Amino acid sequence: MFVAEALAAAVPMSPGSPPARVLFEAVTFSLAPGQVLRIAGRSGAGKTSLLRILAWLDNPLSGTVALDGHTPDALGVPQYRRRVVYAAQRPVMWPGSVADNLHRARSFASGGHEGDPAATDALGVAAATLASLGLGKGILEASAARLSEGERQRVALVRALAVGPQVLLLDEPTSALDPAHRDRVEALLLQRAEGEGLAVVLVTHETAQAERLGARVLQLRPADAPEPRKSWLGGRPGQGGGSSRGALG
Repeated sequence: MFVAEALAAAVPMSPGSPPARVLFEAVTFSLAPGQVLRIAGRSGAGKTSLLRILAWLDNPLSGTVALDGHTPDALGVPQYRRRVVYAAQRPVMWPGSVADNLHRARSFASGGHEGDPAATDALGVAAATLASLGLGKGILEASAARLSEGERQRVALVRALAVGPQVLLLDEPTSALDPAHRDRVEALLLQRAEGEGLAVVLVTHETAQAERLGARVLQLRPADAPEPRKSWLGGRPGQGGGSSRGALG
């Protein structure tokens, strides 16, 4: 179970200044294996900030997260980040080829140990996954720095999956894709969620995409909004649910 409890985030008005604007507060939810959660909200509501906090790349103003009852500090931050993996909307590719990027992801998954006996098999699985996303012959040898934005998004997704996470955090994972390739990504996410119990938290501006993935919706509201407009958590399409200030779903 992945749990966020009373998370709040703020941003400084200028570099080096104390936090001056609260983005959101009291964000609380739980996510079981195989569930999908969409984070929604207006521009500037803090959607990407929330993803980065969930990945423990940034510290919250208050609140905490836990995976299977363990906070990042209790589990160990490197181990937590192997289990809760974040893929940015505009991912940074590591130097070298696509295969180099996947090898580095596997190295991270194994704690940096060289000679991971599963590395070769994992590369084969990753190559098959890339092919299922429309990236076939020659992609492993391709320079990661020369990929198009859409190719980068798909490679970054497979790179994140190569780590073997329990929770996958995605920021607009199909924003640079045409409908056909978007559908392939959605099919992969559904396969991993329903077949392997992968929990997914994603930011997407496509309401229809969240519905196709069967996602619950966490709506971020401004922290200074009146009480009825605080963040709320809704159920899957067709289900009820939700309350002010976020709900433990």
